[in-house]
Amino acid sequence: MAQVIQMTTEQLQQLIESVRTSNPTASAGLTVSTQSKGSFSNCTASFDGQRDHEAVEEFITSIVTYKEVESISDEDALKGVPLLFYGLASTWWQGIRKEAKTWNDVLSLIREHFSPTKPAYQVYMEIFEKKQDDKAAIDTFVCQKRALLAQLPDDRHDEETELDFIYGLVNIKYRKHIARHDIKNFKDLLEKGRIIEHNNLESEANGGGYVKGAKRTTIRCTYCNFRGHNQYQCRKRKREENTTEDYAVPKKRHYTGTTKTTSV
Repeated sequence: MAQVIQMTTEQLQQLIESVRTSNPTASAGLTVSTQSKGSFSNCTASFDGQRDHEAVEEFITSIVTYKEVESISDEDALKGVPLLFYGLASTWWQGIRKEAKTWNDVLSLIREHFSPTKPAYQVYMEIFEKKQDDKAAIDTFVCQKRALLAQLPDDRHDEETELDFIYGLVNIKYRKHIARHDIKNFKDLLEKGRIIEHNNLESEANGGGYVKGAKRTTIRCTYCNFRGHNQYQCRKRKREENTTEDYAVPKKRHYTGTTKTTSV
């Protein structure tokens, strides 16, 4: 005959708590599931073999981030690399895949083949090749130049020197209102540049050309010396020219034989 065990409410609670402590997942009524392996099958980043430093670095950053977020092991990442390539890159991978023994080998081979390190002199040539034109936003221009500076050997220049390089290439419409000694870093340059761009857009919307910090000027007619218009818009000049034409002596033409002469 089974023996009946009587427990107080406090003893029952202690028993339940001890069971929960020893097996928290089971006590909560949860089922343990095996996590599926991650892969690049759903990765949206792809590469077609473009020989461009920025494109290569963007692609590598995307796949490295995806690998970390999805917790893909190096072994599984190495197996899934073909899913990331198409076009020329796919053909290239078929030829060199045996050289890639690890995940880091894959990244190194991509950089080596599609984005080889440029010599410093070539990077400098690209930096100073083109100044900022009127249409380029200062954010875009500075971003592009800093990307080139990043291709130089590490610790080649400090930020102060790099700022000197880029400041000299910035459009004059910014440098007129931003003194070099007023900016200590690229953040200062961008913030002040954005203010000028905003004021220019607002001024254009209002039909003017005023820039914050610039001195307001009113045009003066060089014909009548009044302000508010130029000599080509001057009504006095047009009126006087029309009057002169009305009183001009007409020209008479005389013909003698086949020879034409004109006299006034």
